[in-house]
Amino acid sequence: MKGMIGSVAMLLLCWVGNLSAEQGARPPQTASKPVVDVALMDFPGYSELNAEGEIVGKTVRLVTRLLEQAEYPYRMRILPAARIWRGLEDGSVDLWPGTVTRPGWESFTLQTERPLGLIGINLYYRPGEPAPAWPEGLRGKQLILMMNHIYTPQLLATVQDPSLGVGLHRSSSHVGSVKMLLRGRGDYLLHYRSQVEPVIADMGLASLPSLQIIQVPMRFVISQHSGFAEQLRSDLDRAYDELAKQGVELNVTQQQPDE
Repeated sequence: MKGMIGSVAMLLLCWVGNLSAEQGARPPQTASKPVVDVALMDFPGYSELNAEGEIVGKTVRLVTRLLEQAEYPYRMRILPAARIWRGLEDGSVDLWPGTVTRPGWESFTLQTERPLGLIGINLYYRPGEPAPAWPEGLRGKQLILMMNHIYTPQLLATVQDPSLGVGLHRSSSHVGSVKMLLRGRGDYLLHYRSQVEPVIADMGLASLPSLQIIQVPMRFVISQHSGFAEQLRSDLDRAYDELAKQGVELNVTQQQPDE
C-alpha cells in the first residue's frame, strides 16, 4: 500500500513539473514547431524589464501576437546590441525585431516582407537655439551618437564627411546622451526618436527640439543559421496578413502602452 501511495505521489510530481515547463515555454499551442529564440534591445516603452522582472512593452506585445498567430513557441531575452549581432551571425539568436542597415548582413540574415512600423531618427538640439540645416548645419559642430546603435550607411557617410569637419562623440546610454547635449558636451544629438522621448519625459522636460532626418522600416530579422529561417519568415508574413485582415494594429509605434 505504501508503495502504491509513493508511486502515485511521484506521478503527481512529474505531472506538476511538466505543467510548469509547458507554462514556461510560451505559447504551448504546438509541439511541431521549433522554439524561437527572440532577442530584444532595452528600449524604454518598447522592450524593457518591469518591477517584477518581466519583459514588457509595445514591441513585446506585437512580437508575442505575431508569434502566437504563427503558432511558434518562443523564448524572449533582452540583450545588448553587440550580443544580438553576434547571435544572429552564429545562430544563438533566431529572431530580432529591428532595422538592418549594416552592410554584409544579407549573408547571414533574412527579413520579413511586412514592416512593423517606421522608426524615426532625429537630430536634437538644445531648447532656445535655432534649428540647424541638414547637413550643412553640422559643419564644424560636435555631434553625439549612440554606441552600438544602427545608423544607416548614408547617415554615417554624411556625419563622417571630412569636408564637414564634424566632431563625433559617443554615449553608452540614452539618458547620458541627452544629458551630454543639455550640458553642452555636443551641439547636436542624432538618435532614435522613440528612445529619446521617454527619457525627455522622465527628466520632466516638455520637449526637446529636433528635426526628423530619416525614417527606417522595422522588420523581423531572422538568422539564416536558425535552421528554419525560410519557414519562419513565411509563417510570420502569413500571420501578419491574417491579423491585418482582422483589423489588428500591427504598427509597433501605435501599440497601446502597458498599464
